[in-house]
Amino acid sequence: MGEGGGGQLITARVMLVKPGSFIEEETGIDNWLAAVKQMPEVRYADVNDRIQVERLMMSQKFGLDALQMAIHVFDESGHPLIGYEVPSGMNIWQDYLRAIRKLMEQRKACVSYGIDPYLLEMEYVANGKLRCAIRMELAPQDVLTQFVTSEKAFLLELLRAIEFLWNKLLHEYHTQSGLDIAKLRNNGEDIFIEIDSLREWVSQLPQ
Repeated sequence: MGEGGGGQLITARVMLVKPGSFIEEETGIDNWLAAVKQMPEVRYADVNDRIQVERLMMSQKFGLDALQMAIHVFDESGHPLIGYEVPSGMNIWQDYLRAIRKLMEQRKACVSYGIDPYLLEMEYVANGKLRCAIRMELAPQDVLTQFVTSEKAFLLELLRAIEFLWNKLLHEYHTQSGLDIAKLRNNGEDIFIEIDSLREWVSQLPQ
Protein backbone atom coordinates (compact mmCIF):
# COMPACT_ATOMS: atom_id res chain seq x y z
CA MET A 1 0.00 0.00 0.00
CA GLY A 2 1.15 3.53 -0.73
CA GLU A 3 0.87 6.97 0.78
CA GLY A 4 -0.64 9.68 -1.41
CA GLY A 5 -0.50 13.44 -1.13
CA GLY A 6 -2.16 15.18 1.79
CA GLY A 7 -1.86 12.17 4.10
CA GLN A 8 -3.94 9.94 1.84
CA LEU A 9 -3.64 6.18 2.12
CA ILE A 10 -3.81 4.35 -1.23
CA THR A 11 -4.24 0.60 -1.53
CA ALA A 12 -4.71 -1.33 -4.76
CA ARG A 13 -5.38 -4.99 -5.44
CA VAL A 14 -6.14 -6.85 -8.62
CA MET A 15 -9.07 -9.18 -8.02
CA LEU A 16 -11.01 -11.74 -10.02
CA VAL A 17 -14.73 -11.42 -10.67
CA LYS A 18 -16.85 -14.44 -9.76
CA PRO A 19 -19.73 -15.52 -11.98
CA GLY A 20 -23.20 -15.09 -10.52
CA SER A 21 -23.65 -18.82 -9.94
CA PHE A 22 -20.57 -18.89 -7.69
CA ILE A 23 -21.89 -15.94 -5.65
CA GLU A 24 -25.32 -17.51 -5.18
CA GLU A 25 -23.75 -20.80 -4.08
CA GLU A 26 -21.42 -19.12 -1.57
CA THR A 27 -23.96 -16.71 -0.07
CA GLY A 28 -27.10 -18.86 -0.22
CA ILE A 29 -28.91 -15.92 -1.85
CA ASP A 30 -30.69 -16.95 -5.06
CA ASN A 31 -30.17 -13.55 -6.71
CA TRP A 32 -26.49 -12.70 -7.06
CA LEU A 33 -27.21 -9.03 -7.81
CA ALA A 34 -29.05 -8.73 -4.50
CA ALA A 35 -26.13 -10.39 -2.74
CA VAL A 36 -23.62 -8.00 -4.32
CA LYS A 37 -25.76 -4.99 -3.38
CA GLN A 38 -25.70 -6.09 0.24
CA MET A 39 -22.05 -7.19 0.28
CA PRO A 40 -20.07 -5.79 -2.70
CA GLU A 41 -16.93 -7.69 -1.71
CA VAL A 42 -18.56 -11.10 -2.36
CA ARG A 43 -18.31 -10.51 -6.11
CA TYR A 44 -14.52 -10.77 -6.07
CA ALA A 45 -11.90 -13.40 -5.35
CA ASP A 46 -8.52 -12.40 -3.97
CA VAL A 47 -5.64 -13.64 -6.13
CA ASN A 48 -4.05 -15.03 -2.94
CA ASP A 49 -6.92 -17.50 -2.54
CA ARG A 50 -5.56 -20.43 -4.55
CA ILE A 51 -8.69 -22.57 -4.16
CA GLN A 52 -11.00 -19.86 -5.50
CA VAL A 53 -8.60 -18.78 -8.24
CA GLU A 54 -8.10 -22.31 -9.55
CA ARG A 55 -11.85 -22.87 -9.47
CA LEU A 56 -12.39 -19.70 -11.47
CA MET A 57 -9.65 -20.55 -13.96
CA MET A 58 -11.35 -23.89 -14.63
CA SER A 59 -14.61 -22.10 -15.43
CA GLN A 60 -15.48 -21.72 -19.10
CA LYS A 61 -16.42 -18.10 -18.37
CA PHE A 62 -12.93 -17.15 -17.18
CA GLY A 63 -11.32 -14.48 -19.37
CA LEU A 64 -10.04 -10.91 -19.41
CA ASP A 65 -13.38 -9.60 -18.16
CA ALA A 66 -12.71 -11.50 -14.93
CA LEU A 67 -9.87 -9.11 -14.05
CA GLN A 68 -10.74 -6.02 -12.07
CA MET A 69 -8.76 -3.55 -10.00
CA ALA A 70 -9.82 -2.84 -6.45
CA ILE A 71 -8.55 0.61 -5.51
CA HIS A 72 -9.23 2.28 -2.18
CA VAL A 73 -8.16 5.84 -1.41
CA PHE A 74 -8.80 7.38 2.02
CA ASP A 75 -8.28 10.98 3.09
CA GLU A 76 -6.38 11.95 6.24
CA SER A 77 -9.51 11.48 8.38
CA GLY A 78 -10.13 7.98 7.04
CA HIS A 79 -13.03 8.99 4.78
CA PRO A 80 -13.15 6.88 1.59
CA LEU A 81 -12.55 8.80 -1.65
CA ILE A 82 -12.68 5.59 -3.70
CA GLY A 83 -13.86 2.32 -2.21
CA TYR A 84 -16.93 0.21 -1.62
CA GLU A 85 -18.77 3.28 -0.33
CA VAL A 86 -18.27 5.21 -3.61
CA PRO A 87 -20.18 4.06 -6.72
CA SER A 88 -18.07 1.74 -8.87
CA GLY A 89 -15.49 1.66 -6.10
CA MET A 90 -14.38 -1.74 -7.34
CA ASN A 91 -12.72 -0.27 -10.35
CA ILE A 92 -12.60 -1.77 -13.79
CA TRP A 93 -9.16 -3.12 -14.76
CA GLN A 94 -9.33 -2.22 -18.44
CA ASP A 95 -10.51 1.33 -17.75
CA TYR A 96 -7.52 2.10 -15.55
CA LEU A 97 -5.12 0.66 -18.11
CA ARG A 98 -6.65 2.83 -20.84
CA ALA A 99 -6.45 5.90 -18.60
CA ILE A 100 -2.81 5.23 -17.65
CA ARG A 101 -1.84 4.80 -21.31
CA LYS A 102 -3.42 8.15 -22.18
CA LEU A 103 -1.82 9.75 -19.12
CA MET A 104 1.58 8.51 -20.27
CA GLU A 105 1.05 9.90 -23.77
CA GLN A 106 -0.97 13.08 -23.21
CA ARG A 107 -0.62 13.82 -19.45
CA LYS A 108 -4.39 13.65 -19.11
CA ALA A 109 -7.07 11.04 -19.71
CA CYS A 110 -10.84 10.68 -19.85
CA VAL A 111 -12.25 7.18 -20.40
CA SER A 112 -15.53 5.35 -19.93
CA TYR A 113 -15.64 3.76 -16.49
CA GLY A 114 -17.36 0.48 -15.78
CA ILE A 115 -20.70 -0.66 -17.12
CA ASP A 116 -22.54 2.38 -15.78
CA PRO A 117 -22.46 5.73 -17.66
CA TYR A 118 -19.49 7.08 -15.69
CA LEU A 119 -16.27 8.79 -16.77
CA LEU A 120 -12.85 8.31 -15.18
CA GLU A 121 -10.58 11.32 -15.45
CA MET A 122 -6.88 11.60 -14.63
CA GLU A 123 -4.86 14.76 -15.20
CA TYR A 124 -1.39 15.89 -14.19
CA VAL A 125 -1.83 19.30 -12.56
CA ALA A 126 1.58 20.50 -11.24
CA ASN A 127 4.36 19.70 -8.79
CA GLY A 128 3.98 15.94 -9.14
CA LYS A 129 0.25 15.99 -8.39
CA LEU A 130 -2.48 14.03 -10.15
CA ARG A 131 -6.15 14.97 -10.17
CA CYS A 132 -8.53 12.02 -10.29
CA ALA A 133 -12.28 12.25 -10.74
CA ILE A 134 -15.26 10.03 -11.46
CA ARG A 135 -18.33 11.77 -12.85
CA MET A 136 -21.62 10.98 -14.56
CA GLU A 137 -21.17 10.73 -18.33
CA LEU A 138 -24.60 12.17 -19.15
CA ALA A 139 -24.33 14.90 -16.51
CA PRO A 140 -20.61 15.77 -16.19
CA GLN A 141 -21.35 18.35 -13.51
CA ASP A 142 -22.33 15.47 -11.18
CA VAL A 143 -19.01 14.44 -9.65
CA LEU A 144 -19.07 11.20 -7.67
CA THR A 145 -15.57 11.64 -6.27
CA GLN A 146 -12.60 13.90 -6.90
CA PHE A 147 -9.22 14.27 -5.24
CA VAL A 148 -5.65 15.37 -5.87
CA THR A 149 -2.84 13.03 -4.89
CA SER A 150 0.81 12.30 -5.59
CA GLU A 151 1.00 11.01 -9.16
CA LYS A 152 4.01 8.84 -8.42
CA ALA A 153 2.58 7.34 -5.23
CA PHE A 154 -0.76 6.60 -6.91
CA LEU A 155 0.75 4.97 -9.99
CA LEU A 156 3.41 3.08 -8.02
CA GLU A 157 0.66 1.46 -5.97
CA LEU A 158 -1.22 0.49 -9.14
CA LEU A 159 2.03 -0.87 -10.61
CA ARG A 160 2.70 -2.89 -7.46
CA ALA A 161 -0.75 -4.48 -7.70
CA ILE A 162 -0.37 -5.17 -11.43
CA GLU A 163 3.03 -6.82 -10.96
CA PHE A 164 1.62 -8.93 -8.15
CA LEU A 165 -1.07 -10.20 -10.53
CA TRP A 166 1.56 -10.98 -13.18
CA ASN A 167 3.51 -13.12 -10.74
CA LYS A 168 0.42 -14.96 -9.50
CA LEU A 169 -1.42 -15.68 -12.74
CA LEU A 170 1.47 -16.03 -15.14
CA HIS A 171 4.02 -17.77 -12.94
CA GLU A 172 2.53 -19.29 -9.80
CA TYR A 173 -0.86 -20.40 -11.15
CA HIS A 174 0.38 -21.11 -14.69
CA THR A 175 -2.89 -20.07 -16.29
CA GLN A 176 -3.78 -21.96 -19.45
CA SER A 177 -6.52 -19.52 -20.40
CA GLY A 178 -4.43 -17.42 -22.76
CA LEU A 179 -4.27 -14.40 -20.46
CA ASP A 180 -0.90 -13.17 -21.72
CA ILE A 181 -1.53 -9.71 -20.30
CA ALA A 182 2.15 -8.80 -20.09
CA LYS A 183 2.45 -8.36 -23.86
CA LEU A 184 1.60 -5.36 -25.97
CA ARG A 185 -0.81 -6.14 -28.80
CA ASN A 186 -2.26 -4.43 -31.87
CA ASN A 187 0.57 -1.88 -31.91
CA GLY A 188 -0.53 -0.58 -28.54
CA GLU A 189 -4.03 0.37 -29.62
CA ASP A 190 -5.83 -1.86 -27.14
CA ILE A 191 -5.94 -2.06 -23.35
CA PHE A 192 -2.57 -3.69 -22.68
CA ILE A 193 0.45 -1.96 -21.17
CA GLU A 194 3.90 -3.51 -21.33
CA ILE A 195 5.01 -3.74 -17.73
CA ASP A 196 8.67 -2.75 -18.18
CA SER A 197 7.72 0.41 -20.07
CA LEU A 198 5.24 1.37 -17.36
CA ARG A 199 7.80 0.75 -14.60
CA GLU A 200 10.44 2.87 -16.39
CA TRP A 201 7.99 5.72 -16.95
CA VAL A 202 6.75 5.74 -13.35
CA SER A 203 10.31 5.63 -11.97
CA GLN A 204 11.13 8.87 -13.78
CA LEU A 205 8.20 10.82 -12.32
CA PRO A 206 9.04 13.52 -9.75
CA GLN A 207 8.33 12.81 -6.12
